[in-house]
Amino acid sequence: MPVKIEIESKTLWKVYKDTASVDELKQFNQWLKTSDQNKLYFDLFCEKIEAERQELDNSEIEKSWKQIYYSIAVKKRFNSILKYAAAITLPLILGLSIFYLNNTSQTKTTAHNEILPGVRKATLFLSDGSTIALDVNDSDIVFKENGQVVGKDSLSTLEYIDVGTNELIYNTIKIPYGGEYNLRLSDGTIVWLNAGSELRYPVNFIGNKREVFIKGEGFFDVAHIVSSPFLVHTDYSTVKVYGTEFNVMSYSDDKIEQVTLVDGKVGININGKQTLLKPGEQAEVTPHSSVVAVKKVDTELYTAWTGGELIFENMPLNELAKKLARWYKVDFFFANDGVSQKRFTGIIDKNNDFEFFMSLIEKTTNVKIIVNGRTVLVKEQI
Repeated sequence: MPVKIEIESKTLWKVYKDTASVDELKQFNQWLKTSDQNKLYFDLFCEKIEAERQELDNSEIEKSWKQIYYSIAVKKRFNSILKYAAAITLPLILGLSIFYLNNTSQTKTTAHNEILPGVRKATLFLSDGSTIALDVNDSDIVFKENGQVVGKDSLSTLEYIDVGTNELIYNTIKIPYGGEYNLRLSDGTIVWLNAGSELRYPVNFIGNKREVFIKGEGFFDVAHIVSSPFLVHTDYSTVKVYGTEFNVMSYSDDKIEQVTLVDGKVGININGKQTLLKPGEQAEVTPHSSVVAVKKVDTELYTAWTGGELIFENMPLNELAKKLARWYKVDFFFANDGVSQKRFTGIIDKNNDFEFFMSLIEKTTNVKIIVNGRTVLVKEQI
């Protein structure tokens, strides 16, 4: 589940600089009491600031704070997985070990043809047909609809402002292969969008329901508004929500659509029939039919991508290849069906380069991988 940052980085900065107000100190002390981990977060935040420089602007402060918070969240999930080490296959343990050995700040010379992991980037399509390119280097981009300022781009998160208009205006954000992006809708709902995805949504919600349309994969943390249910439409179903956290995966080239519920309650609606999910359950929807299969799952397997990890549990290589193709912008080919059905279990930092990941798969599945440009051939190990 994506990390929830429950205190503003500016407050932590003021406490560190000993310039916090009485109210800010009260908020800080309350935050410390909510979790034993929060003191560790703050101590590491202070260490990071001291290691860099004394004066930072707001964006640098927030970036430092998020780096600390997210890095600890990754380690916490890693440790929770190790609790079940007795039941984990050797490939996963190997993958976890290599992940930690490589999850450092070391840099290396980039080869001309090196396949690099995805980055924060997207294209925003406004209602008038104009487009705005979004990437990690942009910040504080203010855009307008019908003369009104409706949002900005800050720290790779597209944030919409509730302008109180009665006109329903839609924007669309498209994430290319090799990209990902976040946005906060005007009602406060936060959406993480994965590579090869797009979301169509109103700049301001109107009426007694909130509707968005997704292709690809997105994780939703929906703002709770009892009087206005949140509806996520895919090509095959509608997910009805009142305030919850869930993941939707609905790529056109997948054989199934998956809705994974982390917290709250959702209903999967197809042809007038509704299937309810409980936390920890996943609905698999067969495209172009009303078949919905519900099962219990480890939700971390389906949401870890939002926190910088790729986790695979006994996944066939042809299914794994689809995910890697979207993130690294490559094309996979398999020598035969037997190779494509070999299974991989492991966890890896999404920022690892492609060569490292291929080496890990070769070592743990007994295959030979040949990379030519952006084409990848997987065959039997000789």
